[in-house]
Amino acid sequence: MRRPAAGKPRPVGHLVGYARVSTAEQDAALQLDAPEQAECWRVFTDHASASRPELAAALDCAWAGDTLVVWWLARWAGPCGI
Repeated sequence: MRRPAAGKPRPVGHLVGYARVSTAEQDAALQLDAPEQAECWRVFTDHASASRPELAAALDCAWAGDTLVVWWLARWAGPCGI
């Protein structure tokens, strides 16, 4: 996680959302409900991507003290090998 630059404090506690669908035909709308209801600061969505670029972007966006919001833990944990 990134840290604020010296002299540039950033408020902590932002909610960062993440959703992922496995195929281009699937709709992420159901998975986007949780981040929307949580009023996430930013939401990232991967569509049929093996490399998960939006997950990498979401984790890069999140700082210490922020929370990653996902609709279903397997959407995040699966690619992480958890």
